[in-house]
Amino acid sequence: MKLKRKVKTALTLIGVIAIGFTITITINALNRQGNTEDQQIAQGVKVIKELENQNVVEVQEKIDSIKTQNGINTQEQNTIENSQSDNPSSQSTNYKSKFESSVIVGDSRAEGIYGYGVLSQSSVVAKKGRNLVTAMKNGDIDTAIGMYPKNIFLTYGINDIEAYQNSDTFIKLYGEVVDKIQSKLPNTNIYICSILPVTSSAISKQPKFNNISSWNQDIKNLCNKKGVTYIDANSVLANGGYEPDGIHFGVKGIKKWLDLFIQSANL
Repeated sequence: MKLKRKVKTALTLIGVIAIGFTITITINALNRQGNTEDQQIAQGVKVIKELENQNVVEVQEKIDSIKTQNGINTQEQNTIENSQSDNPSSQSTNYKSKFESSVIVGDSRAEGIYGYGVLSQSSVVAKKGRNLVTAMKNGDIDTAIGMYPKNIFLTYGINDIEAYQNSDTFIKLYGEVVDKIQSKLPNTNIYICSILPVTSSAISKQPKFNNISSWNQDIKNLCNKKGVTYIDANSVLANGGYEPDGIHFGVKGIKKWLDLFIQSANL
């Protein structure tokens, strides 16, 4: 009798374990079928934390590099920061919070966004001199994709204009970039920003900049074709704010640029 009871108990335990195992498998299966967007956000948070733990000295060196590129010394930056602190409206937007689930990808213009400390480097993938060819070759697009952002803002064009006689190659490659992002990140919102205008003095030094308007129209047409959002940024520097080179701009222009992104993406 004791042997029978032991056998019966053992069989009962086996049955409980089997049921538990079945439930675990079912839950795991449901989790695998869970919302892809939630998985993407989780991956993005992980990457952002890794980036934000990077070497502080490296980030400071990058900031110093941006200042040097744009002729900003410490005294001038202090003047800028003091004037901003005197203007409460310039402090009203928490840009880092607004863009915590977004990535801005581009060239030196975008590089200035984190170079001046307006956003963290975890929200920007950009480098001086980048065009679409070098961005693809050096892995900038892959890096942005690997951050699993909810929104991605593409801001190329100013260096591409100098590289090509017309926009054909640029537009073709931009389309391939969009296709790649859509394939890898189907739940990510893609925004392509127009090429910001330059000053007349910059055009006199590089006549190809006269083509910015026509290239922007081609970018807009591409966005319509691919079903992504085009951001017209012509008004960002309407009241000036350029650096001496007539191409780049400082903190005030950067914040106006980001304000436009916030409005366009409803951040």
